Amino acid sequence: MASIGLQSDKSFVVSMKTWFDQTDGLGILHHSHYILMMERAQKTLFVNLMGKDTLDPAIAPDVYVVVRDLQIQYLQPIKPECEVKIVLRVKKVRAAGLTIDFEFRNPDLTNLYAKASRTVCRMDGHTHQPTEWTEEFRTKHEALLG
Repeated sequence: MASIGLQSDKSFVVSMKTWFDQTDGLGILHHSHYILMMERAQKTLFVNLMGKDTLDPAIAPDVYVVVRDLQIQYLQPIKPECEVKIVLRVKKVRAAGLTIDFEFRNPDLTNLYAKASRTVCRMDGHTHQPTEWTEEFRTKHEALLG
């Protein structure tokens, strides 16, 4: 079983449980729940790296983001109820952009259920325009680049 948190290969692993009420008509995890799991996994990464568990941009300005791009490939169905490991890898850090790749896997990481990539853009909390990441955010996320 893979450990949770930061890995030696600079990836970050989060464990989540799927539930019966997340299924679609075929009895498999509904596609929309993958996006919710990505959101929760990325917030877990943020809290772990930045030490701030808030969505208040006055306290944690780097959490004020919009999704610029999202791509997901569904490869194998997930049948709730089960544990899913989400593996996050920082792919690219730009002035105001961050791209993270996600893998949805079984607990021992041998099966790949889905893979995704999402780019977010940091916005200024007052002007609502793109703005650069804080130095702390850039430094901590750039350290995870492969």
